[in-house]
Amino acid sequence: MNNKNLKEDKKVRLRSKNELEIREKEFIKICNLLDNLNIKYFLQTGILLGAIRHKGFIPWDWDVEISVFAKEVEDKIDILIDQINNLGFNVEKYYKDSPKLKIDFVGKLSKEINSYTIQGWYHDKNKKIFWRNKFKVPDYLFNEMREIELFGKYHLAPFPPEKYLEHQYGNWRKPLQTSDKSKYLTKRFSGISPTKIFIKKIINFMK
Repeated sequence: MNNKNLKEDKKVRLRSKNELEIREKEFIKICNLLDNLNIKYFLQTGILLGAIRHKGFIPWDWDVEISVFAKEVEDKIDILIDQINNLGFNVEKYYKDSPKLKIDFVGKLSKEINSYTIQGWYHDKNKKIFWRNKFKVPDYLFNEMREIELFGKYHLAPFPPEKYLEHQYGNWRKPLQTSDKSKYLTKRFSGISPTKIFIKKIINFMK
């Protein structure tokens, strides 16, 4: 990514050491809360990519997404929201029902710097996938989770994690410092068509 694009895409600026330290402390606090409520959570998306590729957070990532199995959380979501607020976070919005079960919240830092999401995944046994919105993952990657270590704590993650990352990002070993999902997510994971995105951008530009 050239310097011009980096200036335009301020969302992916490198976070400072202090910002990453705050994120780490808050991340562990959230994980401990989920453990205390007996809610099984797992790492995927950018937090898993950071754990495998960077042995920590992706330095330019803007959010932390923690995944859960939606059906296991539906009955606990009210107490989970209350406990998140009680820990000093600010819940900004949430969806309790299928297919959007998730909680968006922020901590000490503004959401432009760092935000958190607890997001629910659903199982379609007939199609052999886990899904949320348009995102799809082959169910074998979620059915046999294994633990990985991150920040001195063990967390569940899809197994094998490298296979999962390939499904979501393609060549995940190559860092892409962009917030454009059509550039860093595969179509088989996101359903996003780069061609349609490009055409839409041209149409919007012509307007």
